[in-house]
Amino acid sequence: MTQKTPHLRILEVGVFEGRSTCWLLENFCKTSESTIVALDTFQGGIEHKNMELGGLKKQFEENIATVGSPAKVEVRVGFSLDQLCRLVAENATQFDFISVDASHKAADVLGDAVLAFQLLKPGGVIAFDDYIWSPMRPGTENPLLLPKVAIDAFTTIYSQKLRILPNLPIYQLYIQKY
Repeated sequence: MTQKTPHLRILEVGVFEGRSTCWLLENFCKTSESTIVALDTFQGGIEHKNMELGGLKKQFEENIATVGSPAKVEVRVGFSLDQLCRLVAENATQFDFISVDASHKAADVLGDAVLAFQLLKPGGVIAFDDYIWSPMRPGTENPLLLPKVAIDAFTTIYSQKLRILPNLPIYQLYIQKY
């Protein structure tokens, strides 16, 4: 994905209040043919359990409206696994770039990864956010609540169909589909 690509199809799995969506709109989606499909429950995850998030979808919409990009943003409200299954069942046009940053529970992340990979074009990139995220003190982690376990399992199982992109921040992991 380069800034010179005339039109891109981007899928964001987990958008929260839309800061990454805004960044993608400003930096990559320069044409009216570019699209972003944004999936979220707009309820937050386990890391947001003590926060008031009632206006999260409205905040997302307000944030992306300030960008003024010609690109189209399609919002799909619901759990990522449900929404990804729908996109697969709809035989959606494949995506150039997919960001996976929804639930941080290992089983959910693994499901998101497998379904996102089906929706990714050959040569496309998936960015896994929060690769080394943990809400717990070091040494007390429950691996079933961590994205890294699922991402590592996914990259191992699919190792002959992808490559890990080097020299990127350790808190994110980027893969490219062969």
